[in-house]
Amino acid sequence: MPSKSATRFELVDVALIRLRGVRRTYSSPGSPDVEALRGIDLDITQGEFVAVVGPSGGGKTTLMNILGLLDDATSGTYVLDGGDTRASDGRRSSSVRARTIGFIFQAFHLLEGRPAAHSVELNLLYRGMRRAERREKVRRAIDSVGLSDRAFQSTSTLSGGQRQRIAIARAIAGDAKLILADEPTGNLDSANAARVLDELQRINHEGATVIVVTHSTEVAERARRVIHIADGKLVSDVQQVSSGSNSESDSAGQSLQGSASSRFPRAREEEDAQSKGRIRFVDMLRDAWASVVSRKFQTLGQGLAVAIAVALTITTLGLSASARAQVSATFDAHLNREVSARWSTGVPNSPPLETIPERVEQLSGVDAAAAVIDLRASTVSTFAESRQIQPHVAIGHIAAAARLSIDEAPWHRGPLEAGEAYIGDLLAKDLQLSSIDSAPTILVDGISYVVAGIITESSRLPLLRGEVVVGPRDDLTAGGPIDVTMLAVTSAGAAQQVAKQLPSALNPFQPEQIVVAAPTDSAQLRGQVEQGVQTTLIAFTLLALIVAIAALMNATLLAVNARRGEIGMRKALGARDRQIGALITLESAYIGFVGGVAGLLLGMAAILVVTVTQRWAPVFDVVLLPLAIAVGMIVGAGGGGLASIRAARLRPAENLRS
Repeated sequence: MPSKSATRFELVDVALIRLRGVRRTYSSPGSPDVEALRGIDLDITQGEFVAVVGPSGGGKTTLMNILGLLDDATSGTYVLDGGDTRASDGRRSSSVRARTIGFIFQAFHLLEGRPAAHSVELNLLYRGMRRAERREKVRRAIDSVGLSDRAFQSTSTLSGGQRQRIAIARAIAGDAKLILADEPTGNLDSANAARVLDELQRINHEGATVIVVTHSTEVAERARRVIHIADGKLVSDVQQVSSGSNSESDSAGQSLQGSASSRFPRAREEEDAQSKGRIRFVDMLRDAWASVVSRKFQTLGQGLAVAIAVALTITTLGLSASARAQVSATFDAHLNREVSARWSTGVPNSPPLETIPERVEQLSGVDAAAAVIDLRASTVSTFAESRQIQPHVAIGHIAAAARLSIDEAPWHRGPLEAGEAYIGDLLAKDLQLSSIDSAPTILVDGISYVVAGIITESSRLPLLRGEVVVGPRDDLTAGGPIDVTMLAVTSAGAAQQVAKQLPSALNPFQPEQIVVAAPTDSAQLRGQVEQGVQTTLIAFTLLALIVAIAALMNATLLAVNARRGEIGMRKALGARDRQIGALITLESAYIGFVGGVAGLLLGMAAILVVTVTQRWAPVFDVVLLPLAIAVGMIVGAGGGGLASIRAARLRPAENLRS
């Protein structure tokens, strides 16, 4: 209660602010309760200029938080403009703060890195006011504080005095009835402090109720009423003649009601009440984008995390498609085109050896065929060296059927003829064979053969590089039945069909005597290989996405922690919890979109590098284009999800001093 010597301010009109028995107690586990306010009774009428003074820790800031609906009293009642409103009533308190209360903070709390006009219009934004109307009100407010030439200058480049005047412009832009200023001159030199106090007096003379929390006697001297708070109690409540007022100050209280009526028309209040604080979605998008652009380095870091995740996704999916195409090409070109058959010439009705290639090549789907007969181990020699190896006889197009790479003699064309031979490059080196251009000869078990070519590669029959293949011989069956191997290469996808027809083509009377070797069904095997490749790449992609979301979530949480002051300021100016959450989510989605585009480009570049290096045909699925953007936005929104929840739950009173 005030001391007996204090002069009480007699109220002559309906109070704008009425406190009765207001107490605020802070409790924490393991610590004694702290009473910040103890039974405060206070009335303040429209149009007053009040200074709240007292020692640090006396309860001034707590009182200011309750007056500004940033905190609730533990007990007692608070009536503002005829309505009993509590800070815990989120939607109503946000609406009241947006249309009734203007805040001026000691720490300014401007939107850093953005034009000053953006900070001034923030309260109007959360009132759902149209853009054209906002711009006009912002222009008038900035003009009124003499900073029209700084409206679109970045707040980061403004001086302390200019920043505080922008904060004042923000408070008056929405025609607030109540201006709450917390140490408005605490960070300013004397010249700028005087200019700020002049602005506050001007606002008060126009009809606004101004309440200033201060330690400064100069500030208190400007007020017409000084309230002293100490140890949570109202010690004194004194009316005075402010030093900065003019000769008409004594009668100002009588005229302010008329001024306030013109400044705060009821129609405007009703219009604001109807808007219910619904910020326009397009304005929310603009605000989120401006916020993202204003924090370039933070945005770059978060965007890079998204870009890497999207690039890995696009790269793995793109390479998966390219790898599938490569697997298909490889199967078509090799394994699923090779068919072989074995039988003994002792089987009745076996075909003559010289007719085998022609019979097989007549089958639909066969590209090349040859018969191979293994001879017993023999001595192969030249004039210089000799080696003991196993020679083979080939009838038909052995080069194509066995997939041989042969360095042909310039004089040789077509399949091997009698008296001709192909020699493996490893054996030719051991035998010190001369150049095939000179048609060198070799002896195989005493029979002379002209070397028609050197085998340099043999993927189907690898041992041939150390052996000899000779042309047809008439004495092959002179010593009795022999085993014959038929090699065939088919068209892509025809191997299974040829394998079924081959026994009947070779021995129609006893096809069961023909042992055919054909590859596993190409479609099934190819599908298994492709599925394995795709599963591995998808698992890698999911891991990359999880890591990216976790990294982005951590970065966004740190960013929200660094922006606690801004978030507290936004809530003080009328932002609701869900609007703060939506802002953080939209910012994350923007970062995800930009990161998705960058990741798409990086991923496509990576696909090109890998496929060109591996000599694959690059495969780009058009689905990857929208997928990259979608993945980027999902990663961005997912990474910002927890941060948006945390930001929405921040209490403004606890964060405005951050």
